Amino acid sequence: MKNYMPVRILTGIEILKQNETVFSGLGKKCLIITSAHAGILSGALNDLTEIFQKNDIEYDLFDQIKENPTVASCIEAGRKAYDMNADMIVGIGGGSVLDAAKTAAIVATNPDLNEERIYKLDWKNKPLPLILIGTTAGTGSEVTYVSVMTNEKGLKKSIHHDDLYPLYSFGDPNYTRTMPEKVRISTAIDALAHLMESYFNNNANDISRAYAIQGIRLLYPKLLLLKERKELSLQDLETLYNVSILGGLAINITGTVFCHTLGYYFTESKHIPHGFACALFSNDLLEYEDLHNKDYSDSFYQSIQIKKEELEETISSLLPEYDIKLSEEEITSILPRYQNNNSVKNTYGNMNIEDIQKILSGLG
Repeated sequence: MKNYMPVRILTGIEILKQNETVFSGLGKKCLIITSAHAGILSGALNDLTEIFQKNDIEYDLFDQIKENPTVASCIEAGRKAYDMNADMIVGIGGGSVLDAAKTAAIVATNPDLNEERIYKLDWKNKPLPLILIGTTAGTGSEVTYVSVMTNEKGLKKSIHHDDLYPLYSFGDPNYTRTMPEKVRISTAIDALAHLMESYFNNNANDISRAYAIQGIRLLYPKLLLLKERKELSLQDLETLYNVSILGGLAINITGTVFCHTLGYYFTESKHIPHGFACALFSNDLLEYEDLHNKDYSDSFYQSIQIKKEELEETISSLLPEYDIKLSEEEITSILPRYQNNNSVKNTYGNMNIEDIQKILSGLG
């Protein structure tokens, strides 16, 4: 079995303030990477800078990371860390920021890197020490060796390398309080996608399936609250964050399946948020497995104690209405992206390009 994950995970109320020595032990200069709003609105940036001021840690701020970060912005952030001679990088935000901070930590010690070399994993020096602070509950990026970026052609593409693991991952459910409802639903359904895609995966093992099953059983009651637009308690928010970590741990072993790689296209071309874009195909995954791998599919529903029809209805009810119908010409133009695609190959069973074409043709 494959299971390597070296990140120290620290979660709970005021967990940052309880672990000040983590930061002082790494040096005296830090670049904080965040978006224009995530660090401030969540309260995480204020908590962090208070710790830095108390411990005489100099810091600078790079707050230009946007949703679906470009490679160029990651390089810019990394070079800023290099120029200030930073001892560490701290990323504060959702998946986009955390992924960007991972790549920036590589560039900070390899400032001559360009996009081509990053995607070829062509660097020599180990990254700067990296600490991630999550402000959403869905990405799982805090515990994976993956960074997803948008290349110069506008396409989302990921890199995978053990150097991308952070040293520490902090999660305080208080930092997720200020998420808009739409973002909360999108990130929660992204966590569900991770858990489902890890289970229905050719790389799945007993450990990844345990993460997936437990994650879904914890998550599903919260999805019902979101479906009914009920107010969530702090305990609910903590559960959602912990489920996000379980999803990250699961896909860190297995990777994702076709839902994610198809979802990238709808984020790129139709600007559908990542979680919703992946969930567009979650029910297609359930139907595919029920048709082609019935026994394995049945064991999934028995384990999560949810009926297939109920799960599919809940997913559909959480998805906004999008115009996602593709023309035959558009399908033909994008199909080559999925030929010999790793996520398609990961899908449990023997999914092929004809299956992908059928799924895309059935949209709308």
